[in-house]
Amino acid sequence: MNDDFESGPPPGLIRIHEWLAARGRRIPPEAWPFILLAAVAVAANRQVLLATGSPDLLLLANVAVGALLPAAILVGCRGMWRSARLLLLGAIVWTSIPTLLDIVDWAQQFLSPAQWPDTSFFSWIQSARDLGAIISIAGPALIAIALEHRRHTVTTWPKALVALSVVAAGALFLLAGNAAIGVASGATSDFDSGYPWFVAVMALGPLRLLTIGALAWSTLSAVRAGEQPHRFWVSVSAGSALMLGASILAIGLNIVSYSSFASIAYPLIWLDIVGSLVGMAMFLVGFAHGLPDAVPRAVEADEVVALSSD
Repeated sequence: MNDDFESGPPPGLIRIHEWLAARGRRIPPEAWPFILLAAVAVAANRQVLLATGSPDLLLLANVAVGALLPAAILVGCRGMWRSARLLLLGAIVWTSIPTLLDIVDWAQQFLSPAQWPDTSFFSWIQSARDLGAIISIAGPALIAIALEHRRHTVTTWPKALVALSVVAAGALFLLAGNAAIGVASGATSDFDSGYPWFVAVMALGPLRLLTIGALAWSTLSAVRAGEQPHRFWVSVSAGSALMLGASILAIGLNIVSYSSFASIAYPLIWLDIVGSLVGMAMFLVGFAHGLPDAVPRAVEADEVVALSSD
């Protein structure tokens, strides 16, 4: 009788252990630093769990999925990450650098809680975070360029669409800059040291629409052209479209003062958070599923010439 109870763990636990072990073996060693970064970022933002609204919990999930983007690319490369250096660089610029700077900011507050309230709000780490936010704008563009080298077809860019996008981004640039100046003018004197950075981050935010929009359009072009693997291009294209919509909504909320219509602003903020979360999650699924094979430069050049002759 006792032998039956001491024969070993239940079969269900064994299957779970085998499943986790198999998934763990698929993760290359290069991906673990980014997984650790995501874990630390979630721990650093654990105070979000003390909030009551569900969007606050979704913000914590957003932190995790964003930080895991480079890890997903490394999983999709399956040990051949050197063939995707530009793609990995774009993901690091887009997500890892801002996440790392947020962790440094949290560490500064955690290690020096007594000194923190006496410092200017825009300390050197805040300026570094703003600079990281500006640099991250280039991340989606780098990913789009890297993915173009993995296609057998070429993205066409309608001049009317490009011109409309540039004009719209320019108009939003002016509106966002004017809104930032208005906010800064009514702030306290402690705000003065970070005034240029705050205005720069707000004003340059609309440029993110151009870089994410370029990624969304180029991946949609790949889907329409039937590029393989189809699941990869559909997932990344859908994720890009959701991220673009969330970025448009976020910039609009930053420009417009929504304190007077909080009843409709809260659902919009929730929609922005959900869109960003689902969009980035689709990025993770697409990249982790496997990257398209890189197209040799000679073949790519021949196809460009052929398309031009047509």
